[in-house]
Amino acid sequence: RYWERFQRKAGMDQLFNDPLFQSAFLPFVVSLIVALILRPHGWVWAGLSAVAGFAATAYVLTGFELFPLRSDRKILLLGGIAVGLGLLLDLLPWRRAAPGLLFVAAVAAALWLVWPRFRFMDGWQLWALAIAGPAYVAWLVVSCEALRDKALQADSVVFALSLGTGLSALLGATALYGQLASAIAAAVGARLLLQFLNKPVAAGSVMLVPLVAVNALLGLGAVVYAKLPWYSLLLLALIPLLMRVPLSAAMPRWLLTMVTVLIACVPAALAIFLTWREAGAPPI
Repeated sequence: RYWERFQRKAGMDQLFNDPLFQSAFLPFVVSLIVALILRPHGWVWAGLSAVAGFAATAYVLTGFELFPLRSDRKILLLGGIAVGLGLLLDLLPWRRAAPGLLFVAAVAAALWLVWPRFRFMDGWQLWALAIAGPAYVAWLVVSCEALRDKALQADSVVFALSLGTGLSALLGATALYGQLASAIAAAVGARLLLQFLNKPVAAGSVMLVPLVAVNALLGLGAVVYAKLPWYSLLLLALIPLLMRVPLSAAMPRWLLTMVTVLIACVPAALAIFLTWREAGAPPI
């Protein structure tokens, strides 16, 4: 009896330590279940499904331990704060002030993340990091949040951004960053499955603000603290622009979903390819 219990426990530990389970299966299943539960309650709450899927992976990988404050723990803490900010933007009539508020918050978050590197830089390198890094994070957060009322475009932009950031970060020798971003892609993939089945699940700021912010900070952190080429971020920054490409609403829902996702994934694929050319095979 005790041997069977030991085997079951060892099997569960092995499963939970499997990277594919942590970064793909777990967030996908959690997000799908939560989306199906919350979808009838309205768009404000349905947007929490992907957040829940990502949170499950973050817990398995980090246990939500925040101290001492390393870069990855800063990103998770900022992501948690962003969930609250996104929920406020959904529930309160702050729409006109939203872009300015998000811009300031994104710049502050980026500066806090990269602040330790400022001690080792001077001249143009310091100014480049102080300006370009916050600009990248702010651009993604503000431009993607504008898609809050467009369920398919919102899911597609987060999926492509997560996929590009995750695989590029993995190639850039940051396995934890890669797993975290890939978990977001898997969680949003569950929502895209419902879109594919002609069951739209609205996003809202409560999904877009935290997940886009975490992706943007993971990409910036992978450049600053690892080997991700800075020009990969330039390609990822194009994804929100491609979501403005007009598509025919007469297309079947499944086809519209596939085309939208494929368009969003073009810059992500290029970013992954260029990172692979620069950094080589992933460290696995």
